[in-house]
Amino acid sequence: MMNAFTVRQITAAETRPVRHIVLWPHKENVEECVIDVDAAPHAHHVGAFDESGVLVGVCSMFHQRSERFPGAISSDQRVYRLRVMGTLNEVRGQGAGAAIIDYACQWCKSKGVNWIWCDAREIAFPFYEKQGFSFLSELYEVHPVGPHRMMARKL
Repeated sequence: MMNAFTVRQITAAETRPVRHIVLWPHKENVEECVIDVDAAPHAHHVGAFDESGVLVGVCSMFHQRSERFPGAISSDQRVYRLRVMGTLNEVRGQGAGAAIIDYACQWCKSKGVNWIWCDAREIAFPFYEKQGFSFLSELYEVHPVGPHRMMARKL
């Protein structure tokens, strides 16, 4: 049975503990789990909470085009980038990630965005495919994390 998750906007600081556990355990501490555009005016940080109100998943979205693959999505399309997404191991496969993607897509649509895209880790390819994302690039390396591909979903 799927658990019910509540998804809502949170602060960049609130995302950091989950970022540290799930995405960047190699970093020294939670305070290092920051990305360059966390405080940008177009940033939108999202958290998924379990039935007890515990934060179990996060992502951040930014009004950014791909610098690595600038032509992957036509320049006449409005895009948002999904970054630093992850869910705690104990809720994997229970719908928290899907709830985050649903929220992200609805929020983007409400802003007139046509596409949502991400640099997906190799381990997450099946998850994003299940959520309606398609591959827009070949494999590339993101140091020190590992192999990635650009993936996107038309809204």
